[in-house]
Amino acid sequence: MRKIENEMLYAVRSRKNWHSSNTEVRISDGGNWCKVYLHGNLIYTHCLESGERKFTLAGWNTPTTRSRLNALGVNVVQRNFTPYYNGEEISSYKWYFVK
Repeated sequence: MRKIENEMLYAVRSRKNWHSSNTEVRISDGGNWCKVYLHGNLIYTHCLESGERKFTLAGWNTPTTRSRLNALGVNVVQRNFTPYYNGEEISSYKWYFVK
């Protein structure tokens, strides 16, 4: 795991706003929501109250986007230029619930 991903995870677990290079963690609504951005695109949300987690590739099926999501526990891979989540083909533009 990359250093920036370790720092990102620390911010998520600590519920602290954080920004480094192209990645940002924002905590909002009194600490109930955690949002992760990559290049200004929202790629991950986590409601700490309900436990609901969602993700998107935000139109960018890149190694960096997949790496950030994998660090957050979202199993996204690419096969033949097509993204997959837990073995199922996904769109680069839609939001998905983390199972």
